Amino acid sequence: MVDNRTRDNHGVSIQARDINGPITVHPRTDASVPGWVDTALPVHRCDVGELGVHNALPGDEGEGLPPYVARDVDEEIDRRLAAVSEAPRGGLVLVTGASTSGKTRALVEALGRTLPDRMLVAPPEGADLRALPAWLGERAESAPQGWVVWLDDLERHLGSSGLTPTLVAELGLAGAVVAATIRRNHLEALRPSPTDRAFTAEGVGYAVLKTPPVVVERRWNPQERDRARASGDERLVQAADDERFGVAEQLAAGPLLQQAWNGGPDGGHARGYALVAAAVGLAEAGVSSPLTREQIQAVHVAYLPAPPPLPEEDDQAWEWATCPRSGMAGLLVPADHEGRRWRAFDYLTHQGPLPEAVWRTALETTTGQERLDVGLTAHSADLYDVAEAAWTPLAEQGYNAAMVDLGLLLEEVGRVGEAEAWLRRAAGKGEINAMHAFGILLYRSGRLEEAEPWYRRAAEGGLAGAMFNFGLLLQEVGRLEEAESWYRRAADVDEIDAMGNLAILLSRSGRFGEAESWYRRAAEKGRSDAMFNLGLLLKGLGRDGEAEAWFRWAAEEGEVKAMNNLGLMLEEAGRIGEAEAWYRRAVDGGDTEAVFNLGLLMHREGRSKGAEEWYRRAAAEGDPGAMSNLGVLLNDAGRVEEAVSWFRQAADAGHPGAAHNLAVLLGEAGRGRETEAW
Repeated sequence: MVDNRTRDNHGVSIQARDINGPITVHPRTDASVPGWVDTALPVHRCDVGELGVHNALPGDEGEGLPPYVARDVDEEIDRRLAAVSEAPRGGLVLVTGASTSGKTRALVEALGRTLPDRMLVAPPEGADLRALPAWLGERAESAPQGWVVWLDDLERHLGSSGLTPTLVAELGLAGAVVAATIRRNHLEALRPSPTDRAFTAEGVGYAVLKTPPVVVERRWNPQERDRARASGDERLVQAADDERFGVAEQLAAGPLLQQAWNGGPDGGHARGYALVAAAVGLAEAGVSSPLTREQIQAVHVAYLPAPPPLPEEDDQAWEWATCPRSGMAGLLVPADHEGRRWRAFDYLTHQGPLPEAVWRTALETTTGQERLDVGLTAHSADLYDVAEAAWTPLAEQGYNAAMVDLGLLLEEVGRVGEAEAWLRRAAGKGEINAMHAFGILLYRSGRLEEAEPWYRRAAEGGLAGAMFNFGLLLQEVGRLEEAESWYRRAADVDEIDAMGNLAILLSRSGRFGEAESWYRRAAEKGRSDAMFNLGLLLKGLGRDGEAEAWFRWAAEEGEVKAMNNLGLMLEEAGRIGEAEAWYRRAVDGGDTEAVFNLGLLMHREGRSKGAEEWYRRAAAEGDPGAMSNLGVLLNDAGRVEEAVSWFRQAADAGHPGAAHNLAVLLGEAGRGRETEAW
């Protein structure tokens, strides 16, 4: 009789990742002694307002900041701070969230809980941090518990600071950990991509953004709101009861300021609205430095609405845009004591593409690193002509980072000859990031022999991404011992992709204990693919309980294959409802195996109609197993001719069970010659 052929766990380990984009840094300049360190204070004595925490709406009695309300992420921030404080090379703890989500306050409070006696230093924007490890080392006696380097709004510290994973490690050796925040929109725009098309984010030295961040959500969950209500502070109580916004954003008057700005034109302040819009637009274009009134006014005309209403006079508009509201901040906030430079209040956002005038002013007013950032922002908006205009003058002036960025852009748009010329020129200057970038171009062009020496030079120069990509090249050409060596060197300096690929090589050679260790390290840093592969390894070792836990963590992080494998494990354990739910989530994520498994689950449960529907979906995607099982289902229902048709399709696709079942049915129908053939 026809048998119901089923499928085992089909999880497959990830293959070696494709190459990442290059990491380049701004040309190094002579670093002066960072005099701002003289103001270092123990963490527990720091004023949270001076560390970047937004002011709060005053209470009835004019109180300052309200008491801190515990957030659900506090335990994770504490854990990460404790981990980097114990690590010999220190590390970076990165907290992200929307403006006024409470990320800065959460990190400040965590420092007070976990590292209260460390000395904290807060570099100003634009400070070059490369001299800091030596400076801290010379003053170790004044910080017996170690140091904290505080970088609020990390995007303002990236390029010119020289902050790289290597520098973070040097700071760690000097007894310092780095605590940083970054707004979520900036992180998404600047963070290096995990794919081979990683672009200028790494090109301008932003490799530190690969650090998995702790996310502080703007919207507070019910438990957090309950804690706010129990605080006894009337401001917190009122904010917790209004669920349209997050508690922290209401305390910082973010919604109030956004509403005031949006209502500007209707309230007779069309020019004031446009001034604020200009500042918001320039910031979104990548201009991170504060702006002069003249720079803002040069752009604001692009945001003036067509009359009516008529715009007000310049001075009246400026006063409206800068006057504090609710005793806190204006729509434009001063960046210096003299009121010469300004920023838009960072909560304010504007929908839609930026006007041409914004990009033009951004290019006219920026130089060096900031111009590189403008190009990056333009590239992320698919404005390749603006990005090229931003980077070309810098490349012609000899900026290595600009040469690399421009070369990658030209390669992306198909101008490979020009791209190779810029990257070869940059690599020829001996800068390791440029050599890495040039190696990537050669690799992508299939010129592996030419790519190898450039990768090797960059890797030997200590660039973790180059170590990883060199390992990938060596693995591709079958030099596995050398590949393992370079993966290991990269993994030792926290290159997460290298940890995963090293674990794969170790697992394939039967060194499961070492493989498990490296998978765990990558998984604990937030890599969902490593969580999935660790689950596969543990499942293969018979440690099903641990495997299920890692599959679940990976699935909850969005790893689609983990959703499918979690479904398989739950089904094996008889937890059918949970299994079906995870299969459905995997299907929604595009996993074709889950389509089959969902059909099979329903088939086993006797839900023939649902099983047929899912088998047909899987069969339409070319799955021979689904075709075969659909044949079984139809035959059991007496629909023999349909069953024969599906068995034939599955057999033609190479499914041996379907060939057998087809022969059985043909034999029962007296079609001996066909039966013998099958």
